[in-house]
Amino acid sequence: MTESGHMGKNLRCASKLGLLGLFVTMALALAACTRDDEWKPLPVSEGGFSVLMRPQPQYARQVLDTPAGNITAHLYSSDRPDSYFAVGYSDYPIALVLGSSPDALFAGVRDTWVRRIDGRLGVSSPLRLEGKYQGLEFTAEGRVKDVDTFLQARIYLVDQRLYQVIAMGKKAEFPQAVANRFLNSFKLIPTAEIGTLPVRPPGGGK
Repeated sequence: MTESGHMGKNLRCASKLGLLGLFVTMALALAACTRDDEWKPLPVSEGGFSVLMRPQPQYARQVLDTPAGNITAHLYSSDRPDSYFAVGYSDYPIALVLGSSPDALFAGVRDTWVRRIDGRLGVSSPLRLEGKYQGLEFTAEGRVKDVDTFLQARIYLVDQRLYQVIAMGKKAEFPQAVANRFLNSFKLIPTAEIGTLPVRPPGGGK
């Protein structure tokens, strides 16, 4: 084969490899888009919130016997081998909300999650939902079923309702961007306000 023949063959091979690389890149991009597109808004009117969630979330309801009386906990979650996303809420007795500090309530919930993953607390800082409802954001690292696990969560107290927004996954494979997008997607929406009351400070403050 002449030198020009070899050159033509090499160019054709390079062209095929270039097209193959382009197709692989496009396939990876489409796969990434598919993973993004599987997240859909999940509006829960009875819970007064909306959040981005993966398909077919699970719902669980449990009545908890506490010193303050029975409290019903609701949980919407997506649980897969590599990650867990959930929003839980429960309505606390009005007397308990008015008679205790939100900071103490947040700390108790935070510490319970850290114990659940046999972990250690990372960052813990206050935040507000819609600029007015008190909350707490925290991270933790631990182990779940012998797997190194990362957890990031936000807790909010809206009147007498406590929300827990949880993102958790394998530490080495859990994308921070996915956790942030899930946590940032949590929004309050109009609710039927069944069994809840707006909470105001003692003395009738607004």
